[in-house]
Amino acid sequence: MTGTPSLRTTRRRVLRAPAAAVAAGLVAAGCDLSGSSDPGAGTTSPTAAGTPEPTATPTTDPDEAVVARVRTEVAGAAALVSAAGTGRPALARELAPLARLHRRHLQALPGDEAETPTEQVRGDASAVLRRVRARETGLQTALAEAAVEASSGPLAALLASMSAAVAQRLAVAEAGG
Repeated sequence: MTGTPSLRTTRRRVLRAPAAAVAAGLVAAGCDLSGSSDPGAGTTSPTAAGTPEPTATPTTDPDEAVVARVRTEVAGAAALVSAAGTGRPALARELAPLARLHRRHLQALPGDEAETPTEQVRGDASAVLRRVRARETGLQTALAEAAVEASSGPLAALLASMSAAVAQRLAVAEAGG
């Protein structure tokens, strides 16, 4: 029997599909987090005299503040994870999945790079790991709250997916994997 090999449905594929669909939707929508489907919003139309007149007043997207706040939270957590691994090779390997997760989350969120202060982490590996886990737990909660606060459905889904990903990483870490 010849042909293409069948694709197994794995947990990883199932978990990646919603996030990929949300990210694709954001890209296809031009990252319009307001949910507006009106391509002419904020443009001008000529008047009888031939001078352009605004057709809509520019408004601030309420989700911009949510995205900015979330980007800052994720960037801060990423900075802590990076600092925690500095000079601690075993801890750096253990935290590598979190570092990758934070990079992907920042890539998925539209916006500029958030400036985060350099973290300095002192203490032994177990104390540092406790601090990282506490920060990640706070990030997971913040992402869930931001998902509820988001006005845009695609943004809410993305933030909920991000919250679930952080919770899953924490669960795997606690299980020793």
